[in-house]
Amino acid sequence: MYAFAASLLASGGCSLQPAYTKPTQATPSGWSGASAPEDNQPSLAAKPWWRKLGDDAVDELIDKALADNPTLLQALMRIDEARGTLGVTTADTLPTIGASASLTREQSQNTSPFSSSTTVLSTSASVGPSFSWEIDLFGRVRESVEASQNRLDARTADAASTRLTLVADIANDVLTLRACENSRRVLVEDIVSRERTLALTRRRLQSGFAAAVDEARILTGLATSRTNLATQQEQCARQVNALVALSGQSSSRVKTLVGVAPSTPDAAPVFMPRAPAAVPAMPATVLVQHPDVISAEREVAAAWADIAVARANRLPRIDLTAALTGQWIRAAGSSLDFNTWSIGPSLTGTLFDGGAGAANVKVADARYRRAVASLQGTLRTTVQDVENAIAAQASAESRGASTREGVIAARTTLLASDAQWKVGAVSLFELEDSRRQFASAQDAQISARRDQAQAWISLVKATGGAIALIPDNTAHE
Repeated sequence: MYAFAASLLASGGCSLQPAYTKPTQATPSGWSGASAPEDNQPSLAAKPWWRKLGDDAVDELIDKALADNPTLLQALMRIDEARGTLGVTTADTLPTIGASASLTREQSQNTSPFSSSTTVLSTSASVGPSFSWEIDLFGRVRESVEASQNRLDARTADAASTRLTLVADIANDVLTLRACENSRRVLVEDIVSRERTLALTRRRLQSGFAAAVDEARILTGLATSRTNLATQQEQCARQVNALVALSGQSSSRVKTLVGVAPSTPDAAPVFMPRAPAAVPAMPATVLVQHPDVISAEREVAAAWADIAVARANRLPRIDLTAALTGQWIRAAGSSLDFNTWSIGPSLTGTLFDGGAGAANVKVADARYRRAVASLQGTLRTTVQDVENAIAAQASAESRGASTREGVIAARTTLLASDAQWKVGAVSLFELEDSRRQFASAQDAQISARRDQAQAWISLVKATGGAIALIPDNTAHE
């Protein structure tokens, strides 16, 4: 029996299924609408990537959030939990050594008619170590450790994904707040301009050079602009609150960093960063390095190991046990001391379980197939996100150029209409139409500038940071 146990230990046990291999997945050969990065293009592997925006508000708020964010802390605690579980399963590969001690004092009644004593007092004591070790014949312990290690890797990738999402959300929210503040200032300037037009119209009305309907039309437009301003201010406040929740900073600090100012006219536009031009790495690289894909693949590996554990649980278990006990007994005025020891393997197994073991194997197999399907879904979602980010980046670049031209043209038209209206060459309706077109052109430009940077952030997030930067000397707007 001892030789048999030694041979099992030397062989390392039996394998109940083939070694794990990553599921084969079809990946695109390239990205639609994006060229492959060249060898000399710098990679974004060097973190932190968000500093490429050159935005001090983004940098500080992200640093604060990474230092203290509940969502990120939960992800890190899941890593600690998975690491603890790995420690528990790893401990099963080592022998368990215990110790026991006991002391008993008892009294017994002697009912024998041949003895003069009717009561016997006795004392007994024992102490000794014990040893047990499971001989992992069918790999139950080994596969349990493998499953725990894979889940630790998955939780680590989840934390990386959570960190990436947190950073991207803060950067996006800062850009959204900057755009919101710029749009608010456009509305403030529009209201001031309308109020000046109203004052001039009322003077002309008193002189008989304007009709009452002109005043009513201006009042209607002014009321609409003020309503839009109130709505815009609410949106900006919500954006501030979102950044407060993500970063843990006060609203006043967030406003100071972003540049949110009181509702005053003639305020300078809020700084809007311009992201560097970039192209994603090849699909094979992205799908290997993305933390979401890594997490999903590690879950598949863990589920594969769980199948082996479920199969091993149906087979007999061999434990090697040993014990050494020293005992001391004193009764009726005499003492007895002796030592006992035992060592040997034990075999335990289930003869009939009503099909529970087979059902557990089916459950593990179903979980494995579900994990494979989840991995496939993650791969497809990642590809879709990258393609959407590429399309958004191209759209934002195109709209950026056209909206700049639109603002220039609308400003020229408004100035010309205003000069013509003052001399009576055009109607007030034409002037107000030019004003609305100018405000609309400004909003479109603000949105395009925001979308350009946000599309870059989306590309970073979609690829997990696997992008290459293209040299671009265009200054920030």
